[in-house]
Amino acid sequence: MSKTSTEAKRRYNSKTYKRWSADLRLEDFSRLEDLRGELSRAAFLKKLLQIYEAENDTGADEAGE
Repeated sequence: MSKTSTEAKRRYNSKTYKRWSADLRLEDFSRLEDLRGELSRAAFLKKLLQIYEAENDTGADEAGE
């Protein structure tokens, strides 16, 4: 990829996405990886949010997003 393309992609990603990370114990990481199965980590996190919101009768609008 050319330097210009890389810079453009970096600018787009910085406007569109936020990076989020967590330090997990190895056993917790393994449990999460087993649970997510074939889902990407992003898709798994979105699914967890949907489940959490459904169980707690809350949505993104109520959370201020």
